[in-house]
Amino acid sequence: MPVKIKNIPGPALRPAPPKLSRWLAALAYMVACGILLIRFLDKYIENDNFWWFAIGIPMGGWGIFFVLRMSLFGLRHMRANAYDRRREQYILKQIRRGRRALQILAAECATAHALDLQFTTIAEPLLRNINVLFPQTTREGGDNIRHSHLPITEGKAVASDVTTAFNALLKKIAVQLAALPENPVAVLLESSSSLPEDEIKALWLQAWQKSGMSQPTDFVSGQGLMAIDHWLDHRIHENTLLLVVALQIAPELPEMTAEVVVGLLLGNRLTQKRLMPQALLHRPEASGMNAAALQEGVLQAAGWVPLTPNGAAHLWLTGLDDTSDIRSGTIIVQGKPPLTSIKQDAGLHDFSSYLGNPGCAAPWLAIAVAAQIISDDPLPHMIISGEQGSDIVWSTVVSPYASHKESNL
Repeated sequence: MPVKIKNIPGPALRPAPPKLSRWLAALAYMVACGILLIRFLDKYIENDNFWWFAIGIPMGGWGIFFVLRMSLFGLRHMRANAYDRRREQYILKQIRRGRRALQILAAECATAHALDLQFTTIAEPLLRNINVLFPQTTREGGDNIRHSHLPITEGKAVASDVTTAFNALLKKIAVQLAALPENPVAVLLESSSSLPEDEIKALWLQAWQKSGMSQPTDFVSGQGLMAIDHWLDHRIHENTLLLVVALQIAPELPEMTAEVVVGLLLGNRLTQKRLMPQALLHRPEASGMNAAALQEGVLQAAGWVPLTPNGAAHLWLTGLDDTSDIRSGTIIVQGKPPLTSIKQDAGLHDFSSYLGNPGCAAPWLAIAVAAQIISDDPLPHMIISGEQGSDIVWSTVVSPYASHKESNL
């Protein structure tokens, strides 16, 4: 679930200490009253006991009340101290939970920049914002529709290209999977396609069986970066690997879309010690589309790393609706920390302007490209992505691998 430190109640209210001047005035008043009272009753009191009754009794009573008042103040102060200690421990626990991250052990992707479906590296053209978004014929024969598509195998159905992509993807990550034979694999499979989801799932299972991988697998439910947020909360202590496979191929409405296949192999920092990660995927932060909410989400995502005010070197925008709110919001946040060092010509990458909308694969494509780039240029990347079917915007950071330990909380 989201980590919201700002919603935690503030420190305990401290009791006001007794004012010594008031207590001294009360003592003087009680002594004066005692002297006056004893003056009226002096015929009943022996001279030897006059001062005891006139001063001793008032001072004794005052002392009892003063001790009781100081005891009450001390108890309230101790209770406030205990609350603040529990609060600090809770905040520390929440911060450690918020700063959990996943290791990116393998990152593969294919877009229209690729020459084939063999997952050759395409990070450079994506980093340079090479435009492949043209009016062209779709797989179904639609003419003059602006979109980008994967290399098409002539004479073969879409299912054949999906199978080819799955086989090539598993071949690319086979080395990492073979190095961790005892780790179960949880698969998050997402697709935006004219092919039914059941068919996509069946094609994946066939490819997995054909690959000969020995690890037990199961499918996990979830969508987009919300699945990462859930994983970090509930499965961070397992030795299970998370394999994200996302594709958009032959979408039903291809206008302004991008065909994409992405594979990410993620490991838990607490349990995976054998392989050196390419990069780290930090906890994503959800926000609204308006500028204020988006800025808050970006700052919190940067805080989980944590990033310096100008720490992000690249900003990836993906899966965002073309609405005035989200576009104006992203423009505003680009001039504020932690994005102040982003260069418009070299550091800003908006998939909608040169690739098209990758659909459900939007955040995964940006994460995969960032991880590939970090392998050669170890600088943090900020990713702002829209969630399909909702007004939620996710901000997350992919950073170079650091060897510092993560808390067990």
